[in-house]
Amino acid sequence: MKKLSNGKLVGLLIALCLIYFVVDFSGNRSKSKSLRTELVEIDTAKVTKISVEAPDHKNVQLDKVQGEWELTLANGKKVMASPTAVDNALYALLSIKPSRMATKSEAKWKDYQVDSTGTRVKVYEGGDQTLDLVIGRFGMEGQQAYHTFVRLFEDQEVYVAKDFMGFSVSSDPSAYRDQVLARIKKDSVASVTFNYPSDSSFRLERVGETWMANGQSTDSVSVTKYLNGLGYVSGKQFMDEEKQLAVPVMSAAIDLNNGQTILFDGYQMEGEWVFHSSDNERGYFKDEAILDKVFVGLSQLK
Repeated sequence: MKKLSNGKLVGLLIALCLIYFVVDFSGNRSKSKSLRTELVEIDTAKVTKISVEAPDHKNVQLDKVQGEWELTLANGKKVMASPTAVDNALYALLSIKPSRMATKSEAKWKDYQVDSTGTRVKVYEGGDQTLDLVIGRFGMEGQQAYHTFVRLFEDQEVYVAKDFMGFSVSSDPSAYRDQVLARIKKDSVASVTFNYPSDSSFRLERVGETWMANGQSTDSVSVTKYLNGLGYVSGKQFMDEEKQLAVPVMSAAIDLNNGQTILFDGYQMEGEWVFHSSDNERGYFKDEAILDKVFVGLSQLK
């Protein structure tokens, strides 16, 4: 057998090295195409529109108009959206990090609910669409770990997004609205005037260190419980046909130590209670819990 010369050996070694680097480079490039490290790349400061489309036909359309977020309801009415709620949704999207690939097969989309049964989220920055994502099935890993399956709408691949909850990007329009009627600190209240039908109206007021109702002593525990409940009065069921409301059936005027008055009104419409607060002029709520929290009777405070 002929021995290879040193020159030929060096040439062969160089050729082998070139083949190795070509194969390795091609493999890495192929791998980078199939295994994404980032799915969501948006600039929250530049986002001007968000669309969330769910299979249950609950859709959300949010538009930034003159620096304020506006929500379009199903009936076409436009209302102000909570900037905190919008920011929370955007930050939830940014938290999506693919931990592994679940499948490349379109036939498996239904299993992971990233087909038409998923929630489609589109984000725009000006005239550019910077995200089109399908949020699919939620899953648990043991007692505490969780994940959600996601897919970029134009891609085949389905990814596992660890520590991401799909429902943190809600398709319920009410989730993006200001749900707070009022926040009132207990020690800031000077008096509450309850205007009820017939002869059931009364006034609760602080006299020195005690609370009196129509000049009569009250139960301090009951009054404290009532005032604490005013610390956070909220609702999730909105009524958006406020023009149909007549005059309030009852009201509660809460006078504060700083001279401000917060007024709660209670309406009745087709057998349902509707509530409104001067602290949230745009919101009309149908939650029955507001009735028990704000509108109490004299006997409940004795």
